[in-house]
Amino acid sequence: MKAELGTRPSDVVCGVVGRLVWEKGYREVFEAASALSGRAPAIRFVVVGPVETARAGAVSKVDIDRAANIGVRFLGLRRDMEALYAAMDLYVLASYREGFPRSAMEAAAMGLPAVATAIRGCRQVVQEGATGLLVPPRDAVALTRAVATLAGDPALRLRMGEAARAKAVAEFDQQQVIERTLATYERLLKGRGKTVDS
Repeated sequence: MKAELGTRPSDVVCGVVGRLVWEKGYREVFEAASALSGRAPAIRFVVVGPVETARAGAVSKVDIDRAANIGVRFLGLRRDMEALYAAMDLYVLASYREGFPRSAMEAAAMGLPAVATAIRGCRQVVQEGATGLLVPPRDAVALTRAVATLAGDPALRLRMGEAARAKAVAEFDQQQVIERTLATYERLLKGRGKTVDS
């Protein structure tokens, strides 16, 4: 997959997954990609997600072309996410707002350390200093610094990636979430003298 992405084994692949709308923090991602180009080790930004030109706040074709010219690779909508996550060395989510970000949970489950914005949702997935690094939203300098920190420290990436995987298994497993939800309903219904079956 790294070969398909046009990267070398020594490159650090920084993955971004999400719709191409500005609120996902692409302005800051593109600024970080520009600031980090030419550094060693080489950092390659790869964006996975559909172009949404009809939406308000969509990243324009001009902006995509400009980012591509500084080395950002755009893959569009893909169905082979497990292979793409496996080719990444770190994951970035620079959103301004999120619910509970599925892509960040998927990246954690694949053992990737993350750089994410310190907003609701991201804070629940990424544990600062343990599974990744949190940065203020709309702060390209902080994002650049955090990506550079992880890109330059393979041991830190490995340690955080292992912690991310453990957190994902413990907290984000779908069956465990279902069981916790049902147990919560059961507890609340018992307080009203009812059961889930009634």
